[in-house]
Amino acid sequence: MRLPDSIEIRESDGKGLFAKKSIKKGSIVFHFDGRIGDDAHTNPESLQIDEDKFLESTAKFDDFLNHSCEPNCYVDWHKLDLVALRDIKVGEELSFDYNTAEYDLIDMVKDCSFRCNCGSKNCIGEVRGFRYLTSEQKKRIRKFISPFLKKRFEQ
Repeated sequence: MRLPDSIEIRESDGKGLFAKKSIKKGSIVFHFDGRIGDDAHTNPESLQIDEDKFLESTAKFDDFLNHSCEPNCYVDWHKLDLVALRDIKVGEELSFDYNTAEYDLIDMVKDCSFRCNCGSKNCIGEVRGFRYLTSEQKKRIRKFISPFLKKRFEQ
């Protein structure tokens, strides 16, 4: 998995992905690669795609895609592409809402929840997974959640 010409890794709150070129709304930023496995056999940076199915991180640049409560990208769950949600300017950090992928960032083995520093007016404060969102917060991101989370949401 090669870093696309349109993005670069820079310091952020840790490291992040930033636009080196303008990215138009609806453009594919990159495709997620990786092995699909169950939770016990994937790494902590994996992307949840079903109840116990995770797309393992490649330990490459995609690990630096950070969360925002008002992201500029989303995951196309059918193709596993990162897509620009709106026009993105040069120098802007790329982000997506982790709650659109993860049901629960807290389990009995490890707590992967974290304090959000996005600063948006809709910031939820602590990112713990879709399970912990209010009904209003779930409705706001419903269009972008994974098919697995849509099943959970409709139950």
